[in-house]
Amino acid sequence: MFAAEDKALTAAGQALELLLLAGEHLLKADTDVGLVADELRRFQKFAPPGRPSVQIVQLRRQQSTVQQAQRVARQAFIRNADSFARAIALEVPQKLGVVETVMRWLRANLA
Repeated sequence: MFAAEDKALTAAGQALELLLLAGEHLLKADTDVGLVADELRRFQKFAPPGRPSVQIVQLRRQQSTVQQAQRVARQAFIRNADSFARAIALEVPQKLGVVETVMRWLRANLA
């Protein structure tokens, strides 16, 4: 289903590969957001009242950057999940949504 006779990936195989790569990028982005948030919390915990320090301002900018990267990664994952569902003709229940349906398919078939 995912590989042709000559070991080349089919359209479904390529869609699965792109989906897994997008999931990997999303997981990395989620981790980065958590790390920056932890560091920002640590610095803000002991910061004196008043103007924020340069470090805190830089961490807030960094937090904004990684949150934007997380949103882009989430959108890419959703696009790739939709492409994968179309490639394997996966029936998506209307109330469930494509991402949850694809995640359930991945858990059931790749575990």
